Amino acid sequence: MNETVTYVTQSRFFSPAFNAAIFDGPIRIYFAQYQEAQALKLYFNLQERYGEVRKQARGIFREKGRNIFVMLYPTQETFELSFGPEPKPTGLGAEKGRSAILRDRLGQDFVVGVCGPLEDEDLELVCLAMDQIVRSFEDSKPAASAQVEA
Repeated sequence: MNETVTYVTQSRFFSPAFNAAIFDGPIRIYFAQYQEAQALKLYFNLQERYGEVRKQARGIFREKGRNIFVMLYPTQETFELSFGPEPKPTGLGAEKGRSAILRDRLGQDFVVGVCGPLEDEDLELVCLAMDQIVRSFEDSKPAASAQVEA
């Protein structure tokens, strides 16, 4: 599992802006330290949302040695360095002027990229992205690069 963590820090998804992280089993949230309040809101929202389902999903991901990396990019520029310039709007929520949220793969792991700043209304969109990943993994049909769909 440590090899994967090293791999993500050397991947195109990792930004020098990330100087803090929250690890909860297979869920890893990377962010800039000044985004700590946003990251903690997201973390606690995920805990509340999943409950028993979260424990089961964590078990499945841990058993298979897979991770979900949630990357909270502080700016559009840092987001585009990882995901490339995207036409506007992009991802779920962007059409309403909210954060763009994209999914991608890193080997056998999953990445959820969030173009910050993350607003309270965007928490649900990040949770939807996580739900889509968990469902695709449980169905044994891992999703390729994709925009988050409602």
